[in-house]
Amino acid sequence: MHGSSSTKTVRQSIAADATITTKRERKDGDRVNNVTADELINKAVKTAIREYSKEQKADKRAKALHNTKMLLKNYDKIKSSIEEAISEESQLNESLKYDEDDGVYINSIRKSKLKSLIIISHIDRALELTRDEYERKDMLYKYNSLYDCLINGITFEVEAEALNTSTVTVRRWITEITKALSIRIFGCDGVDIV
Repeated sequence: MHGSSSTKTVRQSIAADATITTKRERKDGDRVNNVTADELINKAVKTAIREYSKEQKADKRAKALHNTKMLLKNYDKIKSSIEEAISEESQLNESLKYDEDDGVYINSIRKSKLKSLIIISHIDRALELTRDEYERKDMLYKYNSLYDCLINGITFEVEAEALNTSTVTVRRWITEITKALSIRIFGCDGVDIV
């Protein structure tokens, strides 16, 4: 998606420079101007690098927003995986035998459980700060819509009807809150930097 637009921009830039170069060459009696060719290449490379950098930033922001929504949609599952994960020998039924070779898998489960615990704690804090922010702004209904739809699984239609508004408005609120959460969860990768 982004690649084709930057490719067009680079091609347009090269074509414009080539036209200028061709006009200069014709004025100079059809001789090749190496300096102009080098300038053309340098300008094309700089344009390509600039476009690539913009694409990378946009991709990071999009990924942060997507990941925030995925974390919120799976919040309860992640939380329950922490509580339900069997990571200690003492949690096993006596009928199950523990083999020393299973230690690698148990350590993997422990690491996953710890990582999930850290992520959930981080999300809880981000949710708390965002809730406080929107409460201060007297717009808690926006935060509640995000919580209801993404975490509690209420449909946009049901939420919109309950708040006497449109689903488009509910989606807009959720996107707004998701952006605020993305910044709190992912830091600068969640920020729209122009």
